[in-house]
Amino acid sequence: MPKKRKTRRRRRRGGLGRLLRPLSVLLTAVAVVAALTMFFKVSTVEVTGSSRYREGEVAAASGVELGDNLVLLDKYRIAQRIYTELPYVTEARINRKFPSTLVLEVTETTAVASIQGAGGYWLLSAGEKLLEAVDETGAQDYLRITGLEAVNPAVSARLELPEDSPITLERLGQLLSAMERLEMLGRADGLDLSDRSDLVLGYDGRFQVIISYDADFDYKLLCLLEAVKCLEPNERGTIRLNMKEANKAHFIPASE
Repeated sequence: MPKKRKTRRRRRRGGLGRLLRPLSVLLTAVAVVAALTMFFKVSTVEVTGSSRYREGEVAAASGVELGDNLVLLDKYRIAQRIYTELPYVTEARINRKFPSTLVLEVTETTAVASIQGAGGYWLLSAGEKLLEAVDETGAQDYLRITGLEAVNPAVSARLELPEDSPITLERLGQLLSAMERLEMLGRADGLDLSDRSDLVLGYDGRFQVIISYDADFDYKLLCLLEAVKCLEPNERGTIRLNMKEANKAHFIPASE
């Protein structure tokens, strides 16, 4: 009989233990959450990578207030707020530095071109982001895109092209990025996208450069640079880079 009682006691204890384990886990989780929400409050906001905007402007754009819970902050929403509120920011990374510091790391962009839209002119980044509205004089300081207009332009929005545009937004971004990498923007006079087959790039104040929309822009621009080196400083005309031979450039002198 004593042995049976011990067995029953063990069973009771085992059953009680199984009931207490989930409760213990739950209480531990509640305690951890309570600690996280009570103690990790934002007391400092650090900003890195910004030269155009002051630290206070970036912090304000984030929407984060001192005293907000560091753990519960939505990093994606904060980054999106900064991207939208500050046009010249192309990327924002959000990092937590425990126990109480929020780090906002931003990457800024610059205007590389201008385009018309909604009755005005808009500055555009190589990443196809509309940066700000300017007057015609302000637009002249950048590569002028003509032949089409921006659709429903707005500050911090991505450029939208007409449905019948001869070039896709992705391809336009590739062209602008290639020109930026090769440091050609300062010598480019204009980009005409009115033709359905080829784009026309004004270059160096003396050349009209014709390139197919489906071309390898990096390669064609390198061909352009090499072709210009072979020409005399006083020569003007058209450089055709839309030839069937990928590595050929055909120069047509301007008529006197």
